[in-house]
Amino acid sequence: MEIKLYNPTQPQKDFLNIIYDDKPFITLAAMGRQTGKTYAMMNDAVMRALNNKKHRMFWVSPIQDQANKVMKDIESMFSNHQELFSQIITRFDRKHNEIYFYNGSFIKFRSSEAGDNLRGATLDFIYIDEGAFIKEAFINEVLLPMVTRTNGRVVMSSTFNGKNWYWDWYQRGLQEEDWGQIKSIKRTYLDLNDQKVEETVLGIRKSMTKAQFDQEFLCRPVSADALFSNIEEAVVKNVTEQYDRLYIGMDIGVAQDYTVLTAMTQDYEVIDVDRFNFKEQGMDSTEFKQRIKDFYLKHFDSLAAAYFEVNNNDLLFDEITDDDRMYKLIPFQTTSKSKPEIIRNLIKLFEDSKIKIPEYDVLVKELYDYKSKRNPITGNLQFSNTDGKHDDCVMSLAIAAYCATEEQDGGITMFL
Repeated sequence: MEIKLYNPTQPQKDFLNIIYDDKPFITLAAMGRQTGKTYAMMNDAVMRALNNKKHRMFWVSPIQDQANKVMKDIESMFSNHQELFSQIITRFDRKHNEIYFYNGSFIKFRSSEAGDNLRGATLDFIYIDEGAFIKEAFINEVLLPMVTRTNGRVVMSSTFNGKNWYWDWYQRGLQEEDWGQIKSIKRTYLDLNDQKVEETVLGIRKSMTKAQFDQEFLCRPVSADALFSNIEEAVVKNVTEQYDRLYIGMDIGVAQDYTVLTAMTQDYEVIDVDRFNFKEQGMDSTEFKQRIKDFYLKHFDSLAAAYFEVNNNDLLFDEITDDDRMYKLIPFQTTSKSKPEIIRNLIKLFEDSKIKIPEYDVLVKELYDYKSKRNPITGNLQFSNTDGKHDDCVMSLAIAAYCATEEQDGGITMFL
């Protein structure tokens, strides 16, 4: 009896061509919904098991329920071919989430939740589903050692989850000199050239936020719960030299934080950013204050106002403004009231495509990673970057944008 597993779409064919023709150590696919990335890997895993004796494989998902679903989907592929199923599969272990084939091959379905408990396995092939939602350290420290000793390989697919490690690996996989180690591909539903699919997607689009649609269908490097939109469109390679007035936002770092100074035109175009850490760079107090002054004075002639974050920095503000030239410096307090206001102002500028930012990777990554969550006790929204990552560039940008908005509206609002 012959069974046809599936008829690959063009995006799936392009994905499989890398796996079978180029054969890099890591094949990385950034593919949106409707492209069938998981389905392609699922079918490939079964084909690989059937065509290679004693082939040892893992299927890894972010959570066990996702991995279990794939295992069930494989079983359903043979729902009308029970005789064939019993001939090629010797054990379908639902308790331990494992499939054993007649030729000694196996697929074990695991999750990144298992963590270090997965260490020590020896494998020939690993499929990683929704890889962007798994920690990079788990990939590097737990999964990759399983195949390096056997000259095995890894295939992973996912939508992006902001510009996290998966985005970085995707960029590496585009460089021809790295194709022996890693090769990448990106496909969306638009690559299907299927009118019916496009009509279906347009229907789904109505129930999604822009960030969700950009992530899941257009496979853009955003998170579904991202706050800022149109980030890529806001990036300019060459900043303007034509402006009438400038506004500065200063996010002052203490301890492990960075100090970030951002200068913005009256049209909300960022023309200058200075980011530094006085502790890491071995500055003393005098050098630290001078660095702030130098940025301010550099833009003095066109400067309308500069907001200086004074949270626990009142003495520093007083010392800097002892210099008579620093009279355009205005104290700004970041509080539970003011922070949502300045962030919402920045969100609106991105939504309306009014803001322009330089091609500065640190800032872009922070913007993609910036999210909100509601405090379960107070009910208030709290804003920050995930996993304790820095948000100094975002905060400096938000303060600068708020400074420009407030000063141009003709009123000064100070949160003291």
